[in-house]
Amino acid sequence: MNINTIQHHSYEKGLPQEGNFILGQKHGDNIFVYQAFNDKIADYAIENQKFGGQEYSFDRMTWIKPNFLWMMHRSDWANKDSNQSRILAIEMTFEGFQELLAEGILTSYNEAYGDESAWKEKLNTSNVRIQWDPDHNSKGDKLKRRAIQIGIKNEALRKFNSKFIKSIQDITAFVKEQKEKIDSGKGWYYVINESIIEVNSDLKKKFSMPEVFRTSFVEEIILEFENTKEISQTNFEKLLVDNDQPERDEFVGYVKNYINAELSRYLLKAAILYRRDEELGAFDCMCEDLLMLSYFASKNKNIIDLHLILEAKLVDFDTWCGFDGEMIFYPLGHQQTKEYIASSKDFLVENIPGFAPQTADYFIESFDEEYLYKQIHSRAFWYF
Repeated sequence: MNINTIQHHSYEKGLPQEGNFILGQKHGDNIFVYQAFNDKIADYAIENQKFGGQEYSFDRMTWIKPNFLWMMHRSDWANKDSNQSRILAIEMTFEGFQELLAEGILTSYNEAYGDESAWKEKLNTSNVRIQWDPDHNSKGDKLKRRAIQIGIKNEALRKFNSKFIKSIQDITAFVKEQKEKIDSGKGWYYVINESIIEVNSDLKKKFSMPEVFRTSFVEEIILEFENTKEISQTNFEKLLVDNDQPERDEFVGYVKNYINAELSRYLLKAAILYRRDEELGAFDCMCEDLLMLSYFASKNKNIIDLHLILEAKLVDFDTWCGFDGEMIFYPLGHQQTKEYIASSKDFLVENIPGFAPQTADYFIESFDEEYLYKQIHSRAFWYF
């Protein structure tokens, strides 16, 4: 399963608690959506990497959900009935995802549609329907935040099947494993790691989604950096976990949900310098801070960030021991990172030293893909 997971108790960190938001997980230029089916439909989909077969109808509306926990609520973790006993994770193009949203008609009347009779006619003739429902947490409790699901049929469904789908994987075993842990009362179970999925402004307006999810402090930080290319020491220290500032939690929401290459690199470099300089407060900059800002930089998906993250790990003896070195896999992914490390021993990238042979061998030999996705990334947010 190539989908990043997270321990359930860390899922809500950095997420909005009310309002219309699309939560999900992107994979490059694609996004994961979820559906539940019976065995025959699921088997056909896995074998052919598309939908079809005698039991599947393109004329009937089927619903896709980008929010994993909403799918778990509807299917009762694959235990509701035989028609929802198999959970499929479908990787589709994000371009296609937005196209469906643009074509979709809300299932509830909105004044933006004008006359209600005109809305009903559009709804009855549309091949795509959009529905907002109360989101639910991993225990099934209803939340103020609302989750989206997209209903598709006819030509829209055929296009989804033939053009938008990039892969289909069966995640039923993962779902049932987590359900067993929930039922047994075990504290540690996993869900899919998700953040806010940003769509274009027209779609946000159409579906009453907030333009941004940022507090005034986060806006202040961004504006300060845009104007000066620096962050004041006072504001920087508000981001450090040991200072126990409420603004840090606000910034976590930005880190989890957004990408900002220039700001993220600046902050990680600043944290590295802060950790090295005792006069600035080396012991006030904890491994947790380096890890949070390394995660922020890793979202840029660039080799430069891989080396910057390694530099953070090598700041001093304590960071070498306490910093999750597996973080270097985040920018490029498991296989590409290993290939890069193997080919980059002892040379410079952007004036950053390459990997010493012993360090390179450690990363190449110590971590397999399942460990990276299911274990390390699952625990990645403890420092948030």
